[in-house]
Amino acid sequence: MDVKRSAPFARTEFASVTGVPPYARTGMRSRSGLKRTAFYPTIGAVATDFKLHNTYLKPDYFTDPVEEYWACRRIAGLWDVTGEEVIEITGPDALPLLDSLVPRDLTRMKDGQCYYAIMCYDHGGIVEDAVLIRFSAEKFWWVGGPGQSELWLYTNAVGRRVTIRSHLDTIHVASIQGPKSREILQAVCSADLSQVPYYWSVEAQVCGAPVVISRTGYTAELGYDIYVPIEHGARMFADLWDHSRPSGVKLSGSKALNLRRMEASILNFGQDFDWQHNPVEIGLGWMVNETKGDYRAKDLLVAAKKAEPEMQLAGLKVVGTEAPVDGDRIVIEGRDVGYITSATLSPQFGHALAIAFLRTPATPHGTTVEILAGERRLSATVSPMPFFDPERKLSKA
Repeated sequence: MDVKRSAPFARTEFASVTGVPPYARTGMRSRSGLKRTAFYPTIGAVATDFKLHNTYLKPDYFTDPVEEYWACRRIAGLWDVTGEEVIEITGPDALPLLDSLVPRDLTRMKDGQCYYAIMCYDHGGIVEDAVLIRFSAEKFWWVGGPGQSELWLYTNAVGRRVTIRSHLDTIHVASIQGPKSREILQAVCSADLSQVPYYWSVEAQVCGAPVVISRTGYTAELGYDIYVPIEHGARMFADLWDHSRPSGVKLSGSKALNLRRMEASILNFGQDFDWQHNPVEIGLGWMVNETKGDYRAKDLLVAAKKAEPEMQLAGLKVVGTEAPVDGDRIVIEGRDVGYITSATLSPQFGHALAIAFLRTPATPHGTTVEILAGERRLSATVSPMPFFDPERKLSKA
């Protein structure tokens, strides 16, 4: 099998004697540094406040996070979501490798389909969550964030006929999200987006640039993530912005994204959970397949699914407009029952929302708790998640 590699010192064939798989080297794989995305020529001319995400400088906001939030809710927002890292898995053993690491049954995936997926360590803790895109049985993309997925995939690929390659620095990701996103994107897209179902993908051109588009996103609105090679990124993003702006689309930043993802109860790896938590504790027990063949930590995960966890994630509707902060303790009648992982003031509801780890006896909906927010005590009620549009009707429109 001919596998193209542009980096120096890359192996040129699958190793069978040493047991070490080929690896398309991309330079020293540290998570340090400060880099500008391919879309920075457009974004840098407007944004003044930035954050660091997976080594890339990203806009926190452009005008006002709430204004950008409402643009996404009513028309569409345009985001730079680079730092969501494309890890490509190719070769004859691509599907068997992934199916041995992911609790979901990947043999049911069709070409072009996307799965929300996780991988777990041997102790049952989560490596990372991601969008998994299948191009064929021999080519997949694992699209995650700053977790350890690349290392875990490579470690478990030893002896298999696969190539693992990170595209963090070669494929950058834009996202257009909102009720008008399809019609706006369609005007500059070569593919018929009406034929792309929720959580499916298509290879196409956008503004003349070769891209992969997945009907996914971090907002739970109708939306599309656009994966573009960096050599085409600056022009594509600039042209897409020029095309979108007259329709009322706004360049949007991470703060607006966080407002919407909180209302949708979309979890943030490294904030709402990490390697210390199993899928059941964070509401992803449905991913644990009890009937498919063996996979990493299967016995532990199936046992966890059948048992009641000591603690689990829960939603909180907070009384008032003051949002707690990560780590604030939660009590019932003076007893410590958990802590906040994420919180924000919701534009939709006009009061604060929070995600928290609670001891299981405190998780029934309607339970009243107190949050120790510095010198203040905030009252909150345990609530079902997602807080808004629980059936995901907006994203599936």
